[in-house]
Amino acid sequence: MSFNREAEAAYFRPGGAMEQHIKQYRRRDEQVKMAEAVADAFANREFLVAEVGTGVGKSFAYLVPAILWTLESGEKVVVSTRTRALQEQLTEHDIPDLKYILGSGYSVAEAKGRENYLCWNQYMSILAGKQKLDDEQERFITAVLSWAESTESGDRKELGLPGELMRHWGLLAANRRSCARELCPYREKCFRLKMLKRLEKADLLIVNHSLLLSDLLVDNSILPEYHYLIIDEAHTFERESFDKLSAVFSLEECRDILRLLYSKERRHERGYLQYLKGRYPNLMAALNELSTMVYRCGEYLEACFAAIKAVKVRDDHARVLEHQDFQSRWFAELIDNYTGWQHLMNLLIHRLAELKAELNGMEEEVEINAVIQLLREGSENAFMVMEESPDRPDTLCWVEFQDGQPVRLSSSSIRIGELLHQRLFSKLESLVMVSATLTIEDSFSYFIEKNGLNCLDDRDRVQTLLQYSPFEYDKQALLLSLYDMPDPTSAGFPKAVANALKDILTVTQGRTMVLFTSRKELRQASKDLRDWADEQGLCLLVQGEDGEFKRLMELFIEAPNTVLMGLETFWEGVDLKGEVLQTLVMVRLPFRSPADPFCSAGDRYFRLQRRSSFQGFMLPDAAVRFKQGAGRLIRSESDRGLLIVLDARLANRSYGRVFKNSIPIKKVVSLKRAELPAFLAGTGTAYLTPS
Repeated sequence: MSFNREAEAAYFRPGGAMEQHIKQYRRRDEQVKMAEAVADAFANREFLVAEVGTGVGKSFAYLVPAILWTLESGEKVVVSTRTRALQEQLTEHDIPDLKYILGSGYSVAEAKGRENYLCWNQYMSILAGKQKLDDEQERFITAVLSWAESTESGDRKELGLPGELMRHWGLLAANRRSCARELCPYREKCFRLKMLKRLEKADLLIVNHSLLLSDLLVDNSILPEYHYLIIDEAHTFERESFDKLSAVFSLEECRDILRLLYSKERRHERGYLQYLKGRYPNLMAALNELSTMVYRCGEYLEACFAAIKAVKVRDDHARVLEHQDFQSRWFAELIDNYTGWQHLMNLLIHRLAELKAELNGMEEEVEINAVIQLLREGSENAFMVMEESPDRPDTLCWVEFQDGQPVRLSSSSIRIGELLHQRLFSKLESLVMVSATLTIEDSFSYFIEKNGLNCLDDRDRVQTLLQYSPFEYDKQALLLSLYDMPDPTSAGFPKAVANALKDILTVTQGRTMVLFTSRKELRQASKDLRDWADEQGLCLLVQGEDGEFKRLMELFIEAPNTVLMGLETFWEGVDLKGEVLQTLVMVRLPFRSPADPFCSAGDRYFRLQRRSSFQGFMLPDAAVRFKQGAGRLIRSESDRGLLIVLDARLANRSYGRVFKNSIPIKKVVSLKRAELPAFLAGTGTAYLTPS
């Protein structure tokens, strides 16, 4: 089977193999051009950055050349997606369809995080009665018994149990705590190890971004060696890299590790060390010393985060630390307590290693080894935050809060693109990064810089491809911009939003999704609209009040008189074809909060270079998110709909053109809010009925 763009294009030609074997397949010139570009990138060792609009069929456009390349070259190709939904779409639908066309001379393996797999160590521990279960947990274990004994994959997706039972999956899931690694007595049966072995043998690997980035953190010990990588849904890759590659000193995680060993509440002593005292009375003195050490370690830990309480925070959940924070009294107190904690952690690890040696060959050796690994990870993460990162200009440190209390201290490089280049891209022969939303006004410059592709020695290796959606947006969609709304920061904005939404919903009578950027504004809108919606016979669904993403989507699809209001989750990943969604409302332009650490990192990155952080980061980042949100509206050739923006900055600020020029909806009407009801009832109705 030869690998060249002509041979590849033959699969896509009219009457070709794709059309013959795949139901509802439609040939697109844009799809063929992308497939050819991917083939060229592999053959010429290039890095391809490709934006392809909705409806092009990008997954087939990269899967066909990827499979042909692995058949021709024998090289592994890794495909990484952001969402589990796309990962399953590839493995359960698209790739099986291609087996009919490209044959079965290649193998495919799907990689998932360990939490998706049954852990034999956990399972056997429960069957042996080592964990006390409540009635509902007992029902869950009973429901999975036959599956656990017969499953070949151990993958939770096979279960199909109702949500109220599946919420107990954590009892059986593989995790860092239960994993005894090479000492596990069930190593030969381990489902995660079997998955890793399948990856070693496979030609095409389907992974998600989280696992791909986790592999970088553990020196590439999860995925086998690969040199050809396709990153789908690449518009979020830099943000996910920032989150995943950050170091975290977590109060709850460190608490949990210590409690696993020992805790004392009133007169009750619990934990693994107490179990060992009953099992090995001859080691009582050593175990008592360890218990005291754990207790003191916990006191130092609590003192660390008590010191951080001096940090002032408003409604936001994070606070970035500035130079003056590192010179403050509270930070000096934190350092003192951290030093004591770290000293005891290291001593605890050493003493547990001595205990493990003394129990050599005993079953407890496995558990102690797992605890030592967890303690080391906690100690190393805290070291990276507290001793490697503070007060460096190219590093960001921040405190995360929950219910007003500090729970995590984190740090990250502000140069995530450079990290990606060093740890990932520099090791590749070829890279394809693809999404429907990468460009700003048809330019890839922002994406290329922020993802570190400008760090390549040979910049000519980076190729770009822009293929627009085949949909007829001029006929299918209209953008309405309200230019007289109050400024989003003003006190009158929430009331104006509620009134505008009432005007819109009075006409649309449902089939409407409203996208918010602020949880506070979402709650206020819910309060303002809930009773009114009931009176109008509308079903109002609000994220966080009426359920979360999956349940809300199910309810939204079921009833046409439904209005769904949500936050960031709903700005992307929503794929509703037909009449289900006809009106999409954006309350604000999606600029990030300055308190968001990712936003602060972007701001500092450009300021250090004496460049405008607004022009370099805030604006292009918001434009990409705006483009993602707008992309929820038109999902097929027959869809029609209205995009309504309640933020007057779109019409009145000079940068509004960047947002408008970055989306495929080019028909724009600017209105006063008072003109909105009449427009919707007149011209607007043409976009509220199916074509």
